Amino acid sequence: MASSPRIRWKPDTALSTIHAAYSVAVGAACTDEKLEQALVPCVTQINERLLSSSIDMRGFWSRLVRESIGCDETRAACETALVASGCSALQVDQTSRGIVRQLDECRIVVHDRFPRLLDQLELRSRPLRERWDTVGRGVLNQVAKQIWGQSPPKNWWPASVDGLFVQPLRGGDGGFEPGSDEGKNAAIWIEAMLTDVLPNVPEVVRVAWLVTRVAIEQHIAQKSLTSKPGDSTFGRPASLTSAWAFASVPLVLRSAAELDLVSHSALPISAATRLWRLSDAAIAGDVLTQWWEKLDRDPQPLPVALKSLSQAIEENKLIVPPAEPF
Repeated sequence: MASSPRIRWKPDTALSTIHAAYSVAVGAACTDEKLEQALVPCVTQINERLLSSSIDMRGFWSRLVRESIGCDETRAACETALVASGCSALQVDQTSRGIVRQLDECRIVVHDRFPRLLDQLELRSRPLRERWDTVGRGVLNQVAKQIWGQSPPKNWWPASVDGLFVQPLRGGDGGFEPGSDEGKNAAIWIEAMLTDVLPNVPEVVRVAWLVTRVAIEQHIAQKSLTSKPGDSTFGRPASLTSAWAFASVPLVLRSAAELDLVSHSALPISAATRLWRLSDAAIAGDVLTQWWEKLDRDPQPLPVALKSLSQAIEENKLIVPPAEPF
């Protein structure tokens, strides 16, 4: 059995600021109205700068969250996000300086709202960390069996994953960074919720899902480097990334049910799809539930089943950009 990863938990105040700014900037529903209103002037100036430079606004914010994971240099993360979002090389320096100034204002706003944020995150994260220590390894072992049977590759799970806690603003949220050859560690981030948002979809199962997403994307990246035309291993790399993202939901839920963390009789696939913000499409949960129930009735090799799921995703426009925060 492949060894499950060690999660190195820590609170992340800097990522908390970026997460909060992102949420307000893209108009996401926020649970802290006071913080939301205080951030509006700063993120409005950033968005106006992005729009005036014809930069993809949502693309920039999404990439900024991703680049900020495990990064202490806001300026570097901002520059990378700008380039990835269509900013010309001539504009990057000036544009990033202006944005970084406003992000620093966001940091001050968050600090004023939560002067002891680091201590708060330490306390808020404790229940989830303790529950993960109790059931996490068991859930991941079941996930590996669901995907690989009794013979998962020894390197299926990453050796370690950074687990970053951020201040709750969305009533439960999380994301991941699969890591890279450039030395960036695999990481997940999650809002430090004191209680489960939905009793039938515990937050500890969200952690298992995020770690599974990391493992899947790492494996796909490896296969993309080594596969040849006609190779069918792991559903041919990259082409089925979105299908794997959706399929990971019922795979993880079934694994959690084996440990009585979720209902055995009816997996909460639609509820988890919404809670984990996998797709904006209202029918996403129904499409995924139908696919899983059909697979349950008529078992197929997973790579074959993924092709039909990929087709359903395309037909119903259930698109998932890789490593999106939500």
